[in-house]
Amino acid sequence: MPIQAIELSTLNQLYGFVESAIPRTGLILEYDALYCPWARSVSAAVPEVRWCHPAHPLSQQCMQHLGNFAHTTLIEKGFVLLERGRVIKAIDVDAVGGSAQPHKLERIVRAAFENPRDNTAGGLPGGGKRVEIPEAYSVLEAAPSDSDEEIKKKYRQAMLEYHPDRVAHLGRELRELAVRKSTAINEAYAAIRRLRGL
Repeated sequence: MPIQAIELSTLNQLYGFVESAIPRTGLILEYDALYCPWARSVSAAVPEVRWCHPAHPLSQQCMQHLGNFAHTTLIEKGFVLLERGRVIKAIDVDAVGGSAQPHKLERIVRAAFENPRDNTAGGLPGGGKRVEIPEAYSVLEAAPSDSDEEIKKKYRQAMLEYHPDRVAHLGRELRELAVRKSTAINEAYAAIRRLRGL
């Protein structure tokens, strides 16, 4: 499958993309991925993954929000792996020597999807504890009677409210608290999505 260019110019497009990544998806962060040998190599070697890249350079705000999903700082020369509406791993291509040895990237991608809870280095720490459903609704300040659209709206509002970058100027302690809160929000939303089959 060829690498597909997608529009990720706004936060709404970014959130929509993450939510729609139900099948295995790889987002290559370089907007000119078609001209990167390592990107062509890994997408050809792992064709069962839907490979995408932004049609234009990602804004700093979009990179920060995507990094929040991945619980790590992202750089342009890398990619994130998503499945079932969540980021399961972020890969810094230079950190793993992927530019010189692209076959390493194939192994990393396959391992990430086979053992999503074991992914720690360079990405999401494998999903946290399993969230109970009543707790999940409480975290999102939602109710089981809410529609799928209402749940999605409350999730987005909560993520914007508790994004760590909004409180970064208030000190490290508050930023770390915001990271924990946004992680809980992501886990709660993932639990509700699983329950509802979204």
